[in-house]
Amino acid sequence: MLASYRRVFVLHSNTGATAPVFTEETLATYGGRMDVIARAFISAIWDTTSPRRDTLFVAVLHGPPNPPAALYIDSSCRFVRRPGERDVAAVILRALRGEEGCVALIKQGTLEAVRALKSEGFQVHLLVEDGEDLENFRLHASRLAFVLGDHIGFPKDLLTKLKSECDSALSLGRKSYLASHCIAYIHEVLDRAGSVSF
Repeated sequence: MLASYRRVFVLHSNTGATAPVFTEETLATYGGRMDVIARAFISAIWDTTSPRRDTLFVAVLHGPPNPPAALYIDSSCRFVRRPGERDVAAVILRALRGEEGCVALIKQGTLEAVRALKSEGFQVHLLVEDGEDLENFRLHASRLAFVLGDHIGFPKDLLTKLKSECDSALSLGRKSYLASHCIAYIHEVLDRAGSVSF
């Protein structure tokens, strides 16, 4: 499942609904801030005009009623144009209903997702405000994964475990930034360094 990817972004969602209890119009409310997930997915998988074929986005949902649940989403999701939040919500809803589609739904928590990536040879980096400054760190592996929190962040006990499980803890700055912006910035850094996504 992970063999064809060079970049992976794992988003820990504290409130994302784990059942199809929302609509495309209510993803920010009944979806448990599923809009945060949708924007992060768009930043991870879509460049300005086309999808990034070597990138995987994983949203680990910890909201009611059946947490945790991990959504594995890649560029195989077909959209007529660059997707918007509602387009992504529709794809996620199909997965939560158990329908066939481009999203794999797995009963898996954030820590388990990290361990699965490491077992497949990914170098996994945790993005947190108090980590090592990214500007002073060389991202040199051919297969990189980044784990970041939603607008709430990580529960304290999970954060402790992630810091020991991940290869490093990196910081984009001492302020909190939107998950979608963090993902776009990481892509820009890697693209500029020559690890161009295609």
